[in-house]
Amino acid sequence: MLLNIKNKSIKVKFIDENFKLPEEIQNKIDEFWKKVQNGNNNIWNGKITCVSECKVEENSIMVTCKKSNYAHYLYDERIGLPKEYACFNLAAGCLLETSDNYYIVGELAQNTSYPYCMQISGGNADSKDIKKDEIDVLCTIERETKEELNIDLKDKKIIDGYEIRYISLPDEKVHSYILFAKGQLKITKQEMEKHYQDYLEKLTNNNGEIEFGKIHFIKRGNIAEQLQKLKNPKREYLLKLLELDSKIPLEQKI
Repeated sequence: MLLNIKNKSIKVKFIDENFKLPEEIQNKIDEFWKKVQNGNNNIWNGKITCVSECKVEENSIMVTCKKSNYAHYLYDERIGLPKEYACFNLAAGCLLETSDNYYIVGELAQNTSYPYCMQISGGNADSKDIKKDEIDVLCTIERETKEELNIDLKDKKIIDGYEIRYISLPDEKVHSYILFAKGQLKITKQEMEKHYQDYLEKLTNNNGEIEFGKIHFIKRGNIAEQLQKLKNPKREYLLKLLELDSKIPLEQKI
């Protein structure tokens, strides 16, 4: 389920303890992870935040998280776990729109865990985002956007601004809570295309980590038709997110 949460206050509480799993389930996850690594040595079993509770109220959202790891998340996503042991991870990203009204969608590189999959810029909240007993999801959003697209969300020369506007809640297929910001760029599709190609070339020349092998541009209007023409796998939220945002009048942009 995707909700518009514009004007709601958001707080993400962090409890510094591991999400506990029965030994039988943990052993299955460990065996699964060995097989995953055999197929892709670039995958890293990093720590992730696991949502233990989420309250969506009229004027606020309160999320509570504990610690888990990527193996737990990936096993739950690909194999499945009972609800009480599922890894409802916390992620955040930013939907960017160019000045001439194109949404920017990334295509994951071949060395990632979902090669060629289409998604907006974003990722899991991690230890860098934890400040005392809270998780600063704006830090997650800013870091991921900079790493993946080389866009500084605080740079007023390139962007009018951004704000958290949507939340994706878990369902049977997707065990994630995702907070989506919306950012309005001051540059055109053509300028963004060049910006990203220059960044991709820099990463390649310096053996940097490439997360998006390429980026796609989706024009406001006829979102489903445009995405259907692209045969890549796509994140579950992608169509709903772009369609929901495209219904917001242009005069109400950031």
